[in-house]
Amino acid sequence: MSESIKFIYDDVKITIRKRYNKWYLDFIYNKKRIKRTTSLIANDENLKILKKDIIPELIVALTGNKEIEYLKKDIRLIDFANSFFKVYKDTVRDHVAYNNIQIYEKQVNSYFKKDTIITDIKPLHLEDWQNKLIKKYSIDTVKRYRSILNLVLQKAFENDIIKVNPFSKVKYPISNKKFKKLDDIESFGIVPFNKDEIVLILNNCNGNLYYFIYIMISTGMRPGEIISLTWNDIDFNLKRIAVDKTTLRGKVSNVKTTNSVRYVDIIPALENKLKDFYNNRSSDIYLFISNYKKPYYSHIVIARRFKKLLIELGIKDRYLYNLRHTFASNMILEGFNIVWISKMLGHKNISITQTTYIKFINQDSKNRLENLSKIVPFFVP
Repeated sequence: MSESIKFIYDDVKITIRKRYNKWYLDFIYNKKRIKRTTSLIANDENLKILKKDIIPELIVALTGNKEIEYLKKDIRLIDFANSFFKVYKDTVRDHVAYNNIQIYEKQVNSYFKKDTIITDIKPLHLEDWQNKLIKKYSIDTVKRYRSILNLVLQKAFENDIIKVNPFSKVKYPISNKKFKKLDDIESFGIVPFNKDEIVLILNNCNGNLYYFIYIMISTGMRPGEIISLTWNDIDFNLKRIAVDKTTLRGKVSNVKTTNSVRYVDIIPALENKLKDFYNNRSSDIYLFISNYKKPYYSHIVIARRFKKLLIELGIKDRYLYNLRHTFASNMILEGFNIVWISKMLGHKNISITQTTYIKFINQDSKNRLENLSKIVPFFVP
């Protein structure tokens, strides 16, 4: 670390000096030399405070000039990103902010050095970063990582920290996916369970896991919504469940969107299960209580038990969320009203439901052959 750092602004010359392990300011103003101690210990952290806060205030007071160019040149990527995420986390849902910050720290901070100045980042650096990620992750994943770093750089551009967002000159990664064969099955996409799989799953689980699965395949509710349920949310008279909250990392908060605030109908089979569950409950207000006699911190515990069960039963591994997909696709296949299904899922409109699920519905071979036999082309007498 150098013993002195010099800056010049119009008629003001400022030197930051290190004396007696403290930072001093030495400057000439109106032909007078002024020396003052900042009382700050001479280390990198306090130097940053001087450059970001104290000196800018001093220059503004002396000259009225609010455009301090050296600040734009000296701001590190890591410092600006930290400032950005402090504001960002108040604009999105808690789990979105948490996940994106974790991704940024792991995928961006591991590539760019701690002392990287934000104005020094060029398109070539971003291309290299992007190409390294493509070797490890799918194109869609890389695009997501890119979007998070782009948020930071775009905000720097909007605040005149950088003259242009370097991502504007970097092309999106091109998909290198190969065509799938007909017998390829997506392991971790929207892959509903079939009837035999559901029966096998329900016959081989018990306790909280059993009722959790039953509720999810009977309503299409999201995992976080289910673990947030209290018995006050269950109305057996009107046969409906009030859905207006979710649990994320131990915090009960609002559901995903305003459209997710809804009543979910209780079908007869589910009503019987819920009454059994209610009659065998403890005095707790929540439907689902962990082994620690507290509401679940997250649905991840359930997801892990579900994954273990699939392995034990020899069922192809899929995300817990596919139970929601199973409800939706099965209801559509059975011919239930698409508007009702959409409302049960908490979708904004039925087009989302149709776009998301219809293409994943597959009739079994027997039904398909029966339907084929009924088709008569218009040109056949």
